[in-house]
Amino acid sequence: MQIILSILMFIIGIAIMTISFKAKKESVYYLTLSIGVAIFFAAIFVIFPK
Repeated sequence: MQIILSILMFIIGIAIMTISFKAKKESVYYLTLSIGVAIFFAAIFVIFPK
């Protein structure tokens, strides 16, 4: 279950990052990119807890 959730978070993070490249406004671009990166690293943290 945890692995499925983390893979889903990876996909969502990458999807948000790809959406950010299509954004016209610079503020929207940085906002979506930072959210995508945050979800991506959250997925890594879920897979490898300290």
